Amino acid sequence: MKNWKVIAFLSCLVFSTSSFAADSYSFTSNILNIPLVKVNSRYYANVQINVDSIVSVGTKDPSAPSYDVYNATNNQLTIPEVLVGDTSYYNVVITVGKILEVGAECATEAECSTSVNTAAAVYYGPANYLSAIQANYAPGVMSLANTLTNRNRYLISDAATQSNTANYMQVGATYSAANGYAVEVGTMASNTTYSSYLQKLVQVVADGSGYFRIESHLHPNNAIDFDAADGNRLKFRNNFGKASSLYGYVTFAYDSATKRWQAKKRYKYAYTTANSDKGGTTHAVSYTEDTSFTAANYYVNLSNGFFQLVSQASMATPLYVYHSAIDFGIPEFLNPQKVAFVTNDPAPFLSKNSVAATEGTSGNIFRQVNSTYRSQVSNPGSDSATKASADAMLASIKTAVEASGEKLRYSTALYSAYRDATLAHKLVSDTISDGTPGQNLVPYVYFTNEKDTAGKYHPFMVVVNYGNQASPNGLKDIPHPPGDGSGAYPSSKVTRFSNLENYVTTIPMKNYGVVNAVTDNTFTKNLWTDRTKPSLIADVYTYADAADNGILIDGSVMFPAYNNTLVPSHLMGELSASGCHVGQGGGGPHCHFDGYQSGFSLGVYGDADYVNKSHPPLIGFGYDGIALFGKYRSSDKSMLGYNTPLDAFGAHDHDNIGYHYHAHRVSNHKAELLTYTTNMDVLMKGAYIGKTNSIPFFRTNSNFSNNKYMGGTVK
Repeated sequence: MKNWKVIAFLSCLVFSTSSFAADSYSFTSNILNIPLVKVNSRYYANVQINVDSIVSVGTKDPSAPSYDVYNATNNQLTIPEVLVGDTSYYNVVITVGKILEVGAECATEAECSTSVNTAAAVYYGPANYLSAIQANYAPGVMSLANTLTNRNRYLISDAATQSNTANYMQVGATYSAANGYAVEVGTMASNTTYSSYLQKLVQVVADGSGYFRIESHLHPNNAIDFDAADGNRLKFRNNFGKASSLYGYVTFAYDSATKRWQAKKRYKYAYTTANSDKGGTTHAVSYTEDTSFTAANYYVNLSNGFFQLVSQASMATPLYVYHSAIDFGIPEFLNPQKVAFVTNDPAPFLSKNSVAATEGTSGNIFRQVNSTYRSQVSNPGSDSATKASADAMLASIKTAVEASGEKLRYSTALYSAYRDATLAHKLVSDTISDGTPGQNLVPYVYFTNEKDTAGKYHPFMVVVNYGNQASPNGLKDIPHPPGDGSGAYPSSKVTRFSNLENYVTTIPMKNYGVVNAVTDNTFTKNLWTDRTKPSLIADVYTYADAADNGILIDGSVMFPAYNNTLVPSHLMGELSASGCHVGQGGGGPHCHFDGYQSGFSLGVYGDADYVNKSHPPLIGFGYDGIALFGKYRSSDKSMLGYNTPLDAFGAHDHDNIGYHYHAHRVSNHKAELLTYTTNMDVLMKGAYIGKTNSIPFFRTNSNFSNNKYMGGTVK
């Protein structure tokens, strides 16, 4: 092939359902990209090889199959068409050199002959929340609510019947420290977007006197206040997070007969700070009644596109309340015992990290990463320059590791896809106490490849993450959140706030193999070693990290399915609709269970992520380096691996993807310490299937100055 033109590498080929694209060849890299090849009775899609030699070049044969055929007897590959530059060559026969990558394996041509059997259809992350809520949404008929129910979500409109021209109260798109978010007016077409719908969704929360404050669903740190200096206009203001200006909220009475909303009381927001033994500052929130509230008993009026408080009932605008078309409550599968909502006061929130301290050329990540890897962190978030550097590093890591006689656990396409997807996650909801909508949730992902003292490579994917989800986290909806450890639960404060964490997570990329039994991995502290029942069996649930055991693609962290009392975490009603909560020590949330729901999912992935794909989405990694994919739904029977059973760890291997976990449902599970069974929608069950004993610094305290595999300078 030395006389063939140099072409750009075509990394993602799209096929029709009846035929496959031509092979493509790059002279400079000597890589042949094969959409489909038949080997004996099996078919393989998305194969990359090196060419050894050309046997012959023929002419176009209309009767030839649309795929390559490999003859193992003479190591020859017959190619119906190969594209080199702008020129096609037909009926080409070559001898095969090194096999570089193999994608999907299929029993039939038809199984592989869909438009989705590309690397991008197997190795892809779910849409980030900001992208997901731009999808079209038709809410359908929404029923009127005659009375308000505590903690329910509603839409508030000036129209007695639902219509495309009705005005709805909505939270503004822009936040300012001086004013908060505007309380605006918006219409809702029959085919709107999820984003527009969520702007209009509010949650009402009752106080002790039977009145209600009104919180934004999309930005739940904010409740409606009034601004006396701005004509008594209503504004969504920060009442549950760190704020540079402290205001408050108004409570309202709703007359279901006249549809009038009347302001009753106002509460001023404040917090006291103290140094935390966990680093940073704690903020203990408090609310005191504003006895000088000048608009008490005023009514809500809508005019000229804004809401304000007016003194006369005759000036009030009738405002109708509609039930939400989407149920954002805790689904029963995450609270199967229907634990009731507790009214304990919230524990103080913590603030110990800032974006400015982490990101940019003056941030601690860029300053601590050494020159070998620094080009991968020159800019935070999605960035073409850092992507080019990361992809180049990935390629060099693969070459170096394989030249030493070892292998990466997965195709470089998987690591690249994970990096691209996780870096795209930005905070959408004003729901983190010290977070700012629009900020990165995963500012950096970079790849390192250092040798140990024996000269062996240990490549890592290093993820810098803040440990929070982009969407409303639902912590204030959790029925029975963890207590803060200040005393017996009935009198303790509970964890309803989250803050930005500062994690530097190292995911091992080398294939260290998999265990045969959970105890093949030895680490000093886990749920089983902390057991109080000596006879408790060490299994995939109990022989698990006592803390986090993996990371999700939005930057949240995973915990085992069991909690530290060695029973399934969802039984106490302590999880949000995303399957997460903040633990007893406070901080950022962590996720024990899979929050996927059909329809508009509150988890990290949803139905839209399966469209035109051949495998469930890539949603995370265990700390053992094993990738985690979304669950197989009943409608996914044609997807790769659907018929390959998951093992006891919740993992399987198929189609040359490599051993990987799947989120999945465990039905009728009986924990050893319980007398009854339950269904569990798990992410990782708990135990690691990847061998961990040879992974440097596995689950030990490390930093840039003592762990060279993080990419710092170790003296």
